Amino acid sequence: MATTSISNNGAPSYSGRALCRIVGVACLAGFIVDMLILALPPSLGSAEWRTGFLQQMSDRSIILLFGAALTIYGGFENRAWRKQLGTVCLVLGVVFLLSCVLVVRDGLTLNDIATRNINTQAAQIQSQIQNAKPGQSNVPDLTPDKLAQASKIVTDRAGSLKENAKTGILKSAMGIVGNLVVVGLALISLGRYGMRSRKS
Repeated sequence: MATTSISNNGAPSYSGRALCRIVGVACLAGFIVDMLILALPPSLGSAEWRTGFLQQMSDRSIILLFGAALTIYGGFENRAWRKQLGTVCLVLGVVFLLSCVLVVRDGLTLNDIATRNINTQAAQIQSQIQNAKPGQSNVPDLTPDKLAQASKIVTDRAGSLKENAKTGILKSAMGIVGNLVVVGLALISLGRYGMRSRKS
């Protein structure tokens, strides 16, 4: 299929669809290369790795959507190519939506891990405070009141750290899920558009 032709005055006339195909394929290739680099080395058993990978994928997903739309538009005259790309978009859209469940599950797992770590560290510090005895420490003015105050500070700080960890993980998960849902639905719509029969 020719992408350029010579107009009446001798200058080449470029096809808009051909330009869309070029930019679309470049966007798709760039997205794939990024995802392959980010996925290495794979650590599928790690919730941290999965969350980080899905966050990067959701952040770059607009490039995938833009590239797919341009490629479908650029190949609109070729019905077989358009339907194949439409099918791929449908599958990717469903994958994006299903990956939201994984993000939520991993977010809960990461919150549990953070809470356990904070509780362990707080328990170790509390144990040191309880084992400290007034008059037998390197701190000469250590009193039971100061020990009780230190214990309360540790408890309050641990509660604050757990709340901050929960809020941070929740915000991050909501951002990832939001991007994945929006792009997933857009890819499904784009796939349905690419697969439908062209009306004359």
